[in-house]
Amino acid sequence: MSLNLMTYHFKNPSARGFFLVLVFFAFFGSTQAQRKPDTTVVEDREFLQLLQKSKELNEEQKWRARRTTNVRVLRVLADDEDTGVRFSVAFNKATPADALIRLSLDPNESIRWAVAMNLSIPDGVMIDLVADYAEIVRLGLAANPNMSTEVLTILAEDVSVAVRRKAAANPNTDPLVLGDLASDQERSVRLAVAANPQAPPSVMEQFSLSPDEALRLATAQNKGAASAVLLSLVFDSSVEVRKLVASHKDMPASGLLRLAEDANLAVRQAVVGNATTPSDALEILAFDGEVSIRQEARNRLGKLLKKQIAEDRER
Repeated sequence: MSLNLMTYHFKNPSARGFFLVLVFFAFFGSTQAQRKPDTTVVEDREFLQLLQKSKELNEEQKWRARRTTNVRVLRVLADDEDTGVRFSVAFNKATPADALIRLSLDPNESIRWAVAMNLSIPDGVMIDLVADYAEIVRLGLAANPNMSTEVLTILAEDVSVAVRRKAAANPNTDPLVLGDLASDQERSVRLAVAANPQAPPSVMEQFSLSPDEALRLATAQNKGAASAVLLSLVFDSSVEVRKLVASHKDMPASGLLRLAEDANLAVRQAVVGNATTPSDALEILAFDGEVSIRQEARNRLGKLLKKQIAEDRER
């Protein structure tokens, strides 16, 4: 607007009033525009509802990741932004190899641990994870019952005692490697070997003669213990050891006969409770000084005698 025109408006009363009205509305309109409420603001109630819905969806995705066997779905969920969902996919044995390979590179070590524990872990992923810096990942490999003998051989020399202990307890570990671990400086590793059914007979024999009662106890309850090893523990000074071999399913009849006359009540109770105890030993226990042992032995022996008599009559 030119200076002359503005002068005219201010000199003319009616024009001056009209001009002031225009200025007022221009200023008021601009202020109102600035004060217009932000439609992106989320109310507290709406926020809580959205948060709850998000949590519900995440839980639903985790449930699907754990339960589904649909390979297509698992591939999609393997790239989910939620750590819990990816963890569940990594643990699912139906997850395809390509998804497990991606998850084995996940920055979250818990997810890599889940991959290491997966029963369907590909051989290539086993080899890659064996050098993982995170101890928990190597622990997962050592504890996996489907782990390859080659990987377990590497883990048996791990700097971590916990990893070596898991490798020593894994039934897939090579017996020769278990023989080496039987001399490990860490007692917990040696105990894991003593309890491993795949431990070589020579190692079990060595442990059965150990002054360390814990090693003898682990050997006594080892499901793979040889008969000769079990028999050598019949005369062990530890009541707990004798009790364990008295209940062992592979204890020879001669050993059970000897243990049926053991001075300790708990040992004789273990003998009478052993399903493989022969009738000769039950006959000894049928006259035991302890009522409960005597009664159980007579009940078991009575059934055997009835069956034997019936069979003899049919001949």
